[in-house]
Amino acid sequence: MEVLERIQAWHKAQVELRERPGWNVQIDLAGTPLSGLKLAPYREGATERDWLAYRIKEDRFEGIGDPTKLQALLFAFLDLVDRTVAELARARQREKK
Repeated sequence: MEVLERIQAWHKAQVELRERPGWNVQIDLAGTPLSGLKLAPYREGATERDWLAYRIKEDRFEGIGDPTKLQALLFAFLDLVDRTVAELARARQREKK
C-alpha cells in the first residue's frame, strides 16, 4: 500500500465521527513563482462522502476534501504548479522575440 493510501485510510478511521471529516491542505506560495497568482475557486462533488475544493487566498493554496481526497488535492496543486511554470516559460520566450 502506498504512503498516501495508508495515511488516507488512517485519517478516515480517525475522523469518521466528525460532522464533516476531511483534509485541509495549505501551501504557502510566498517567495515562489506562484506568489501573487490568482485562481478562481474550484469545487467538485456535493455529497458528504465525495467533495473537494481549492483556491488561492492571501498567497496560499488552500484545499479541502473528503477523507479520500489528499492525493487529489496534492495533484491539483502540482498541476497548478506545472501549468504556471509552463505559462511563465512561454511568456519569457515571447519576450525574447
